[in-house]
Amino acid sequence: MHLDYSGFKNDLESLRAEVIAADTELMRERLGSVLVLIDLRDTIASSGVVSMFKESSKVTAPYIRRYALIGVTGIKKYLAEKVAVLLGRPMRLFNTEDEAIGWLTASDEKTDAGDLIGVKA
Repeated sequence: MHLDYSGFKNDLESLRAEVIAADTELMRERLGSVLVLIDLRDTIASSGVVSMFKESSKVTAPYIRRYALIGVTGIKKYLAEKVAVLLGRPMRLFNTEDEAIGWLTASDEKTDAGDLIGVKA
């Protein structure tokens, strides 16, 4: 499932509406079956955005098999790491959509094709 949260900049309410709609679709799938690509390019990381994604993840995490993120750099990387640790769900960061899709669809889940976040050392 491609969750396109790119380009929202500081528009938290529009992003919230998109996340709610995506959560509804995601929860129609079989538990533990969904491969998720999340695109966060040109969306600002804020405490409101982080809180919203934490709440979303609480209800959707059981449905998701693997997460891949693109557009996560700088402070967004730090905040994504915190969310991943809190959820106990490792995620991988990628520079391009093609790299993320390649990793998500690879038969070997241990493929080290991106930066792994959310794993306590």
